[in-house]
Amino acid sequence: MRSRDIDAAAIRRTAAGLLSSFWSRPRVRRPLDLARLLLALAGLVVLATVVVLAGAGMPDPTALVPAVPARTLTRRAISLVNAASSLAILGILAVVALRALRFRRFAVTSALLSCGLGVLAGWLLPEGVRLLAGHASAQVLIGPPVQSAGIPVTAAIALFVGADLQRRRWWLVSRLAVAVVVGCSLLLGSLTVPSAAYAVLVGICAGLAVRVSLGVVPARPSELAIRTVLERGGLPVTSFQPHDDAAGRITYLAADGTGRTLVVTVIDPDRRGVPLARRAGRVVRLRAAVVGHPALSLRGQLERRALTTSLTTAAGVTAPQVLALLSAGRALVLVEQPIGGEPLRAAADGAVPSDLGPAFAALRRLHGTAVAHGALSAETVLVQPDGGVGFADFTLAQPAATELQRELDVVALLVAAAVVVGVAPAVAGLRSGYLSDAVAEARLSALLQPLVLPRPTRRALRGTSVLADLRAALAHPAVARAAGRPPRLERLRPRTVVSVVGGTVAAYVLATQLSHVNLAQVFAHARLGWLGAAVLASAVTYVGAALALHAFVLVRLPLGRTTLVQLASSFLALVTPPTVGHVGLNIRYLQRSGVPAATAAADVAVKEAVTVAVTVPVLLVCGWLSGVSGSRLSLLPSGDVLVVLAATAAAVAVVAVLPPTRRLAWRRLQPLVRQTVPQLVAALSSPRRLVLAVTGVLVLDAGYVLALGASLRAFSAELPITVLVVVYLAASAIGSAAPTPGGLGAVEAALVGGLTATGIPVAIAIPAVLVFRAATFWLPAPLGWGAFVLLQRRGRI
Repeated sequence: MRSRDIDAAAIRRTAAGLLSSFWSRPRVRRPLDLARLLLALAGLVVLATVVVLAGAGMPDPTALVPAVPARTLTRRAISLVNAASSLAILGILAVVALRALRFRRFAVTSALLSCGLGVLAGWLLPEGVRLLAGHASAQVLIGPPVQSAGIPVTAAIALFVGADLQRRRWWLVSRLAVAVVVGCSLLLGSLTVPSAAYAVLVGICAGLAVRVSLGVVPARPSELAIRTVLERGGLPVTSFQPHDDAAGRITYLAADGTGRTLVVTVIDPDRRGVPLARRAGRVVRLRAAVVGHPALSLRGQLERRALTTSLTTAAGVTAPQVLALLSAGRALVLVEQPIGGEPLRAAADGAVPSDLGPAFAALRRLHGTAVAHGALSAETVLVQPDGGVGFADFTLAQPAATELQRELDVVALLVAAAVVVGVAPAVAGLRSGYLSDAVAEARLSALLQPLVLPRPTRRALRGTSVLADLRAALAHPAVARAAGRPPRLERLRPRTVVSVVGGTVAAYVLATQLSHVNLAQVFAHARLGWLGAAVLASAVTYVGAALALHAFVLVRLPLGRTTLVQLASSFLALVTPPTVGHVGLNIRYLQRSGVPAATAAADVAVKEAVTVAVTVPVLLVCGWLSGVSGSRLSLLPSGDVLVVLAATAAAVAVVAVLPPTRRLAWRRLQPLVRQTVPQLVAALSSPRRLVLAVTGVLVLDAGYVLALGASLRAFSAELPITVLVVVYLAASAIGSAAPTPGGLGAVEAALVGGLTATGIPVAIAIPAVLVFRAATFWLPAPLGWGAFVLLQRRGRI
């Protein structure tokens, strides 16, 4: 081959290598980039939506930050600062480009594409706004028509974000320079507040969009770089291979010159934040006393793991030995020598002796260093060939652990051991190895909850009675009573979350409706006499509830005192879901009156069952009667009532169809049915008691219906009594299913919806419902508190 051909081939290879360096592989996509892009896009959408919807009603953007007057010394000084900052941005871009050409050429490609996308988006989006809302709205986003700095700011930000300067030398300086330029542009009038926000958001979105779509050059060190770092740290390795690539970190198995096995864990800078949601969710759900103060960053988590493992081995507990904690660029490298042995789950194969005392003894020594493991399971407890026990995986370990955290460790080991070898050997190992006493075992019994167990242990528990058997084995009734209530482990219960969400939605619905009503004007024309009638009708409901309870109690009770108890339950309705506080208070009242606990619960349950049995036929009959008039007889309810009934039936059907809610309803109703059937049969055999119960339920419902009717008449509106019954009972059923205290929010929304569905204008329905709830829910509460205190002082509840 001629030399000329060789030179041409070399030139082609060099050119191909040069081009490939500007489009390097492999590339990765960072999860945090996607999260930031979604957040920036949400801000951009909100800004554009506000501009489009506000239209001509939007205040003058220049009035938010007035421009500095021309021909003043201040303006000249700001102009000089602006010019200097602009030159600084150009200088930083030049330095970044030169460094990228030397070390990270793909950053140049990404930055140029980001700049082009940012300029294009900055020009196209206002054109779309111009078509939707006119020229004035588009001008708000663009900024001043003359010498606007929007596009240059967008281009500069897109370049910096696309070049992926994060955590690099010029990142902080570039942000500071851009911030100075934006501030000077606002003062000089070349940007307004909306246009500045628009320029910044478009630039950020453009840069992140390119990074998410094309990826970035991995910051994770290569295997060769890690081996070099290990060699510099005095740990040269002869073999090195990937073992596990988990979220945010990768583990390698290596061997040194002596044949010793090493585990090398490397934090991946590109995937930091992946486990953040999981750890943050654990912090939000569980109390700090349970989770301690977990490190939310992967780097902090690895540093804590190295610390706790070192403390553990220093105390003579068998655990992985930390050999080095090294830095490899932006990554962190942890080198450990793992421990041998078989996991505890191998006990079924005979690899683990039935005596688990050494395992609990090792855990006791670990807790002696004030370290809690935090993730004990049948996988992380290792049995050594000599019979000793060690612990692996200190990822969730906590130094300076509290007593509760150490107790949760004991519970986790106890449950894991019981699943593998049985309850009796696990409890025997606890008593011989951890040296527990009766008081400690009473606390451990209270902490036997799936909530705080590691996920593998929770999976192994499914379909077993291990927890119940452990509680029975650790039972010390007298000691448990002396030990007091167990600590609450949850910060937010699912019911609390549902209550907050439901209350928020209901409040939003009501607030939206209230925005269309001038309450001051409506209440100014209210008829006060009917307001008083609503309050009196509300008072009747407590008498009806007392009569219904009297019907099923064999002990003679004063009607006045029983009515006072029903009034006291209105105070509990402020803090408990519907019927919960009412039922509990009635049971307590009957017990204080000499009724046995089981009988009291059955009496109250029968009263609630009869209330439902009477209310449902009343609802159906009134629904049918709503279609009857003097001129026609229809076998169907009126159209308005059909809407209310259909909505109620749909809500009940959704609850009945979903398996979780169906199982929950059956779990709640099954004990109730078993308790109430004998009492219900006894009640049906006594006509007097049955009539008294039905009368009490009818008086109770009639009081609420009359209060709703009076509330409507206070605002010069009315409905037929049958329609009122349907609307109230349907709303009451929906409110009883709501987990909020007293059905707050759900009852109001259901009543407003029912009244408007029957033809009542929303401007009347909302104040009427507010008056009704004030008369039946808010006004009785202070009186109920007084009744509650009085009954407590007299020992009646």
